[in-house]
Amino acid sequence: MGAKIQAKGRAAPKGLARLRTYAKGREILVLGPSSAGKSKFAQYLRLGTLDPEGLREMTYHLTKSPTFVVHVGPDGSLALNVRRAVDTPGQTGPIQHATLVGERKPHAVVVLLDSTKTVSSTARWMSLFCNHLDTILRRGHHTRRKLREIVVLLNKRDKIGNSKLDELRENVRAELDRYLAVPLGKKRAAAIPILECIAIQTAQGSDLIDNVITYLAQHLA
Repeated sequence: MGAKIQAKGRAAPKGLARLRTYAKGREILVLGPSSAGKSKFAQYLRLGTLDPEGLREMTYHLTKSPTFVVHVGPDGSLALNVRRAVDTPGQTGPIQHATLVGERKPHAVVVLLDSTKTVSSTARWMSLFCNHLDTILRRGHHTRRKLREIVVLLNKRDKIGNSKLDELRENVRAELDRYLAVPLGKKRAAAIPILECIAIQTAQGSDLIDNVITYLAQHLA
């Protein structure tokens, strides 16, 4: 178990409180290539813990969390009610990940990308994912209506310089605009955030990943 991070409080409601949280909670689907940090992000979202660098466990099947609440801010006044967070195996590939969006119809999709990979390979993954997601959203009115947020995370930010970060962001934005401007609308596609993330224990602390969760809490409330 990683070290406890105190920036935000988590709670696992029980009894009637759990039923109420489940009813108003959001499903968050965590997607991305293999080794991008999906399981570490899902762990931090639910438990507020970050593992040291080098500690890695492979995810071989869909992993669904129980219902929980993340309290955001010093006074916990903003709450992210999570019906379930769904972690996915990266080995299945971008087309299968896009298909999962249609199958599960989540309220939010969080796409983690490994910033240390080549820009071309990351852009290729995003192109395949967004292309198929375009088809899924065009065909699935209910999926499109239920999906509140798509967030893209450039994980392992501490491993790359600013120039590569800018190049990655530019290429990811191009794929989002290219394929999702029609099913989501140009304005909504352009508003999809591309955020920096570090999902392990580092000297930089947890500010970047906390910013991601704060964004989700603000936009899924």
